[in-house]
Amino acid sequence: MVDYMRQHWRENINPVQRNLFSCPSCKGVLHEPITISCGHTYCRMCLHKGPLRTCKVCQCRVKNQTVNVKPNVLISSLVDRWWAGEEEGVKLRSQGNECFRNKQLEKAVELYNQAFRSASQDHLLLSNRSHVLHTLGKAEEALKDAEAAVRCRPEWAKGYFRKAMALDSLGHYDDSLISLMQCAVLEESNSLHSIKDEICKAYHRLLTRLTSGRRYSLDRYHHHHLHHLHHCYSRHTPALSDPSIPLASDSEDSEDSDDGRKTHPSGNSPLLNEEIPHLRIIMDKYNKEMERNKKVNHGYVRAVDPNSLDKKDFECTLCFRFLYQPVTTPCGHSFCRTCLDRCLDHSTFCPLCKTSLKLYLAERRSAVTEFVEKAMQTVMAGDCKDRQRQHEEEMDELAAAGKDSHHEIPIFVATLGIPTVSCPLHVFEPRYRLMIRRCMESGTREFGMCMPMDNAENGYADYGTMLEIRDVEYTADGRSIVNTIGSRRFKIVSKSARDGYNTAAVEFLQDERIANCNLGEVRCLHDRVHMVASQWFDSIEGMTKRRILSHYGSMPTVEREYWTSPNGPAWMWWIIAILPLDHQIQLTILRETSLRRRLEVTHKILHCVMVQQRTRQVTAAVTQ
Repeated sequence: MVDYMRQHWRENINPVQRNLFSCPSCKGVLHEPITISCGHTYCRMCLHKGPLRTCKVCQCRVKNQTVNVKPNVLISSLVDRWWAGEEEGVKLRSQGNECFRNKQLEKAVELYNQAFRSASQDHLLLSNRSHVLHTLGKAEEALKDAEAAVRCRPEWAKGYFRKAMALDSLGHYDDSLISLMQCAVLEESNSLHSIKDEICKAYHRLLTRLTSGRRYSLDRYHHHHLHHLHHCYSRHTPALSDPSIPLASDSEDSEDSDDGRKTHPSGNSPLLNEEIPHLRIIMDKYNKEMERNKKVNHGYVRAVDPNSLDKKDFECTLCFRFLYQPVTTPCGHSFCRTCLDRCLDHSTFCPLCKTSLKLYLAERRSAVTEFVEKAMQTVMAGDCKDRQRQHEEEMDELAAAGKDSHHEIPIFVATLGIPTVSCPLHVFEPRYRLMIRRCMESGTREFGMCMPMDNAENGYADYGTMLEIRDVEYTADGRSIVNTIGSRRFKIVSKSARDGYNTAAVEFLQDERIANCNLGEVRCLHDRVHMVASQWFDSIEGMTKRRILSHYGSMPTVEREYWTSPNGPAWMWWIIAILPLDHQIQLTILRETSLRRRLEVTHKILHCVMVQQRTRQVTAAVTQ
């Protein structure tokens, strides 16, 4: 029955809005706050008491390394200033808990009373004091505290449990049963089994009262009682009146072996005539209480006093601007995500305390610290919007790379990129880590590749190829393997630099349009060169060919209208990439915008390579 009630409640209740400034586990003020990898923050005790396996907010897996994580410095500072009374109350409550464990009940109550003066809205404090008072036999006072805890946290199951225990001690068995049912419906942890046991005991006491003075055995009709309690609940809960839900069988022996009494033909005891209306009254009360729960507010909401705000708390110690997308290290320090990433490009230690962040880097954490971000949006919304606008303008500037001569593209100086040909890169230099990250974050996913040249301005060639990023794989120490492919060719107009890496204003190159009168001649030349290229590739010995295919893939097929492509046929660039050519010759071909001249040059190169190949074969045959 309890399971049916829980299911019905979850199907009909609106999601409870979470208090963002409270611990997701205990719902109290954050004491010794620990920020886990998903960006949510818990009390240290709540995190380690379980221990917690998954985050209660996002269900992300919590790793065992949280034992070594230090409290969040910024959040600790904010909590101490904004909710100093509650923090003091937590400390006194902890002392009271220790006294309770040591059987010093009066001392525990005294400490709880002191804590109450500082934190009257602490539902955990009210619950604990209710429990101690109940243990001391002060049921009336215990009930007041339990009811106060329920008002503070209407969605908290334990408050209803404390209330049920106090009501039971006062002899209010019906109300106690109702509170236990509320507790069972709201409970989310592994305590549900023990709550069900308490419900059974309460129900047993109820039936005992109803059967007192009668000869009927409680065990004899226990099966019928459970069935009719479920029947009463189903009358008020449409979801549970579904005939497909199996109920306990109504069949009973018609004869009582103890006293020879006969049951009614229906199988029901005359007792049920009194019992059913009483159970219906209880279920009516329960349903009214649960309906009231849906309508009430969410109890005590932890708010921020604007007078205690100091905007300097939210400044990044790396860029000296307000935090944007704040992240927290295992050592407890908070930075802008992009600022910390740039620091980790150069060193694997915390910029403030020099704690090793190798594990943090290996896990590739990027989750924003929710508490800090929401706190900023709450107390300084205007500044947050300005900071976000700053970041978006920077991203827009990066995203506009190459749109015109005023928007520079990032330049990677390493090798010669070839259009349509893959170019895997091992990125380990800090400046290029930053460059690749910006390309990904801005959404452009491309950058320019130029070959180094000693005699050129800034040490690299004036022509290059745009590389499109297909995939990025990160290593544990922050390096990355970037899978790229060549796309557009460009000519550099002016060279510059940004944050350590090269940038350039460029002019993109396209092949000259072929006149209709010359198209037939160019197509004949193309077919001839393609045939020669295929013959040369087929003549390559097996091991070399397998390596080429493994690195560059198969030779591309001829496009239907290759002469209209800005870069011409893809197969020709593939051939240029695998031919044994000096990079200077490849660069000369790359900058050529005439398809006819590129075909002619490629034809000559293939002829020379094949002649050299035959000469080597003849020489090898003679020496043998």
